[in-house]
Amino acid sequence: MCKNSYKFLLKLTLSYTILLWSASSEIKAQTAPAQILSDTRTFEVSACNPSKKSMVTVWMEKRPERKDNDENAADMRVAYKSSADNGNSWTEKGIVDLPGTFATGNPFIANNEKGATYLVCMHIGKDFYSGNISLYEFDFGKKKFELKSVPIKSDDNLLDKPSFATSGDEIHLVYVAYPKRMKNAVKYQMSKDKGKTWTKPVDVFGGNIGGHLGPSIAISKNKQVIISIGAYGQKDILITRKVHSDSVAFEKPTIVSPISTKQGAAMTELTAYKNGLILTWQNPHQRSETYLSYSKDDGISWAKPIMLTSFGNLASATFDEKGNIHCIYSDFTNQHFFVGYKMLDTRYQLLKEENLLKPTSLTTFNEYLGAYQKLVIQDKQLFAFWIDYKDNSTLKFTKWKIRT
Repeated sequence: MCKNSYKFLLKLTLSYTILLWSASSEIKAQTAPAQILSDTRTFEVSACNPSKKSMVTVWMEKRPERKDNDENAADMRVAYKSSADNGNSWTEKGIVDLPGTFATGNPFIANNEKGATYLVCMHIGKDFYSGNISLYEFDFGKKKFELKSVPIKSDDNLLDKPSFATSGDEIHLVYVAYPKRMKNAVKYQMSKDKGKTWTKPVDVFGGNIGGHLGPSIAISKNKQVIISIGAYGQKDILITRKVHSDSVAFEKPTIVSPISTKQGAAMTELTAYKNGLILTWQNPHQRSETYLSYSKDDGISWAKPIMLTSFGNLASATFDEKGNIHCIYSDFTNQHFFVGYKMLDTRYQLLKEENLLKPTSLTTFNEYLGAYQKLVIQDKQLFAFWIDYKDNSTLKFTKWKIRT
């Protein structure tokens, strides 16, 4: 999170999503109307489906005292809702925040195989270079998040962009630590007791190289822990794999792709599903090129990247049961805004394409652009959590089934 950053939104009303299909074969889709989950200005969103019908989503939104179109990162908070019927209805909004602080943000949510659902977020103290990363666990009976532990806190570092992956009793946490006057570092911590206790932070990438941006972490089907990282400047998108041992160590990083000249800087999202890993990267908080790559061998090798959009952001992707790729993204091309969806095979052949929101004119754009949207898949059903910048950065939810 940069100092000039942040915004959020949600509430339960209905607005209709226009689906524009362009595919080589006829497609039959059953699509529910888009729901407005929150009408408070929203900046980024994460979501997961812990069981067959349950869903939990978290997002970063503005605090009531925050003014619109404020480029400063102050006065943000985390909000959440849950559903027990695959998104047909949602609970009232809950809030995670610490009063009297600079901001609460960068929420990320995930669940393990048994449905235990956790949230990590950053609490920035009164000073920008202070605060903590906290872990919360969702209580499905109370329908609320309860504080589980504080893996790391600091009086002289900004602890930014936390991400985690969980399997069984293990939780693997990654984030970037920004000292006031030194180069930043990617940090990793692990818990083997469901987040009660944590290992000490270790540097994922050795050497004082700095310039890291937007880490993400996933656990493959074979229990391989993989970390992705972007960078400021024209460096590289990197992947590293945790060594299979009791010690906390990582393999030599693999370069997935150089960061393009136009993109300039990039943050990452890494997703594991069934037998594959999907990696997307995008410029931090700016409209630019957005890319996607994938791996079928636990992150050892990666496919040549594909550009999803030349002037967009907020990409999220996953595999389906057949190995096809599904992704959503925001697009701002030609002074218009829309939220797009694509289905690709592993040769990047376009199988289906639609717009969750049809292109609408957006000649001026002064809003803070958040970091993430989220696409979740369950069997043959897709769940998209996306931000409608044309509608005052409203947080919306669309689900659909696709049959070919």
